[in-house]
Amino acid sequence: MNKVFIAFPFKPKAGAVVHEAVTAIGRLVVSHSLVCVTGESLGGNALTPAVQRLITQSDALVALFTREKKIAGKNKWQSSQWVRDEMIAARSTGKPAIALVEPGVELAGLFAENERIDFDPKQPVDALVQLSETIRVWKEDAGRYLLVRLLPDQAAALAQDGKFKCKVRLVPPQGPAGNWQAGDIRVLPGGVFLAVPGVKENVAIDVQILNNNDRAVWKSGEFPQWVHVEMRNVR
Repeated sequence: MNKVFIAFPFKPKAGAVVHEAVTAIGRLVVSHSLVCVTGESLGGNALTPAVQRLITQSDALVALFTREKKIAGKNKWQSSQWVRDEMIAARSTGKPAIALVEPGVELAGLFAENERIDFDPKQPVDALVQLSETIRVWKEDAGRYLLVRLLPDQAAALAQDGKFKCKVRLVPPQGPAGNWQAGDIRVLPGGVFLAVPGVKENVAIDVQILNNNDRAVWKSGEFPQWVHVEMRNVR
């Protein structure tokens, strides 16, 4: 996980209070070593193709629903339609998403209880703590992005040869191994690397290089994530 999109009304009724809340949410996202993304610099509210691309390129979304318009005959308020559209856009692509909802805002069953946090812009601490815990879970579920150097050089040469295929799977300490996935080969300074997303703690990595008949010609076996450190004699 790398980027989190923050959806919020650009011209909120509560003004500075909401903008302070957005700033606090952004700082919290950055504190998790993530990049904070918004559509504010695009200068509009609607779910334009440019905003849609930003959401698509992000890994998760945090939506802030504040009181924008009083509902006639009710002690309830409508939120920004643009924020609703951005939340729905993220959910439609299967991205993790959470709604921070100001008390009194009616969402008409749009989100399940585990997809929303009650949020008082004037007293945001409890909500921000819950949001921080949610982001931690997102990061754990997403795993990390890992570069694996392929050795020996003969195998690495085949991995980048268009006549061969490289596949990888993740193997947890318990339960069945994951499905084989096509490997993303990167030629970088220092060698040929396999880029593996979604790697969680204690998961082993299994790599195969196959010929055009789908027969494995090189296998790594289930390899742990320990770091190889080569020592040299300095005496």
